[in-house]
Amino acid sequence: MSHPNDQSNRTTADARGSTTADGKVYYSTPFGDTKDGRQQLFLLQRDGVQYVPAFRSVESMKAFYERMNRAAFVIIEGGVQTVLETNRTIDFLKNAGVVIEPLSEQPVVIMPSS
Repeated sequence: MSHPNDQSNRTTADARGSTTADGKVYYSTPFGDTKDGRQQLFLLQRDGVQYVPAFRSVESMKAFYERMNRAAFVIIEGGVQTVLETNRTIDFLKNAGVVIEPLSEQPVVIMPSS
């Protein structure tokens, strides 16, 4: 399995022009609790840039948050552009990108400027 910090097998996409970055995704709020009750931000980071994880299926989302030890989460359905626009409305996420299927062999990384 790859991680966003792994430089290999990663696709960088423009949210407007790439078919791999288009379509419906599932995501959640970045704030949450771990299973042992600690509050945590569930964001990924690479080279100083934060990324909101997004998923093509609810099943892959559940697997990711299980691996991240997240206790519970809200499932939000929307487009990639919606995730980017939502990020821009939250001060600490204004410069956050999106990574689609972060645990897959070929995660799609969408830079914050897209």
